Amino acid sequence: MKVALQLNAILGLVSTLTASAIMSLVLTRPETIALAVAQREYGAVAMAVVTQIAGWLHALLRFL
Repeated sequence: MKVALQLNAILGLVSTLTASAIMSLVLTRPETIALAVAQREYGAVAMAVVTQIAGWLHALLRFL
């Protein structure tokens, strides 16, 4: 039961981070994201999300 709760918490954090990154990209670079989705270049969108999250982690780790 404890493992299931931990897995659920990790999955919740990952989905929240991903959703936040996607919303941030849609608000800051809407043309780029819309063009990539329209051309079905989902790899470019995924790479932008990963880059956004990596930037956030870099800024967070700089404080620590």
